[in-house]
Amino acid sequence: PGRTADEAAAEAGRALPDHTDRLRTAAHDFDDVTYGGRSATEQSYHRIAELDRDLERTKPQLAASSANTAPNTRQGAAE
Repeated sequence: PGRTADEAAAEAGRALPDHTDRLRTAAHDFDDVTYGGRSATEQSYHRIAELDRDLERTKPQLAASSANTAPNTRQGAAE
């Protein structure tokens, strides 16, 4: 809630870089229908359905946390 389709597509594209362009296109299709008063086309339906099937088979590339990947240089602390 509170995100635009473009924002959601951009966020998803960071974890699914091979699908960034298709996610962006799907967001534009969504906006055209939801806010632009246009009718969905059979072509856009098939394009989004194919993207959905491909995403179900895709493993996202999660960003590694710097806290988990930084070497532990501190052995202990004197108090």
